[in-house]
Amino acid sequence: MSTAPKLQVVYVAGLATVQDLGRRGYRALGVPVSGALDRLSAAYANALVGNRTGYAVLEVFGSVRLRLTVDAVVAVTGGYPRVVVEGVEVAPWTPIYCRAGSEVSVVPTGRGFVHYVAISGGILCEEVMGSASTYVRGGFGCLGRALKPGDELGARPVSADEVWDRVRRVKPPEEVVARSADPGDPAVLRVTEGIHSHLLGDLSTLLTSEYTVTPESDRMGYRLDGPPLVAASKLGRLPSTPTDRGYVQVPPDGKPIVLMADAQTTGGYAVALHVVQPDTDILAQLRPGRRVRFKLVSLDEAEGATSRYLAELENPTLKVVEEEYWT
Repeated sequence: MSTAPKLQVVYVAGLATVQDLGRRGYRALGVPVSGALDRLSAAYANALVGNRTGYAVLEVFGSVRLRLTVDAVVAVTGGYPRVVVEGVEVAPWTPIYCRAGSEVSVVPTGRGFVHYVAISGGILCEEVMGSASTYVRGGFGCLGRALKPGDELGARPVSADEVWDRVRRVKPPEEVVARSADPGDPAVLRVTEGIHSHLLGDLSTLLTSEYTVTPESDRMGYRLDGPPLVAASKLGRLPSTPTDRGYVQVPPDGKPIVLMADAQTTGGYAVALHVVQPDTDILAQLRPGRRVRFKLVSLDEAEGATSRYLAELENPTLKVVEEEYWT
């Protein structure tokens, strides 16, 4: 998709990709959904700059520095990173008016793990199967790879002044920021029983133990270390079944893996639990070394939480603050 560059990548330390809310309808062909790991943070980033929540944003693990070639409104969400515009530190989770030529730096602080950068108009780049989300393993979506210095991205043409008039006094609810920046230690993930739970006689181990996010975690799945499920070693590999984001697989070593945005579409490991959809966002913000616990909830509670979450993804709740807040 051809458009004048409005966002230039100056520096990257870590992993930065373009993501939206994912591609739907192609799992039967073996194509992962992909999209933002922390979907709610991505949706709020878009809402804070006046975009539709499904527009593409930058997803960043680590640090990034960007240069704007046009006036634009920018927002940084996910965790609570340090945001610097032209040498001045500004708050994340708020709209920021940036003049053409400005450089925006995002640096992690240890509060949260993955951050999102939205620009007014939304990032425009090549879509594959209806989504700009980058699936690095498959080499498609947007540039088909992680971003590197020198990359240039376009955005839909919008008036920064008009957008600023609409968003300059809005902010997200405090609980949304807190959920992303510090979900507690251990973080509690609500779950329901998985399709193979009846085959795991020691399933209670998962529900009564603490686990630690390991460095082997990635966008495909978060690997957890802790007490193993001995029963899983006796099962071996089962016939492949459909899998999805939030499925808790247990391979023969008994250590759980929570599938995430780039998860495979089928798998042969036992599925012990299903993490409730909003809580996969919480897990996404846990860097290696953070602790988690699983909490079994009823199907009614899981469905209610998921329904509210999906509604918020479509229409994030923004509060209007007093004018003095910005002065």
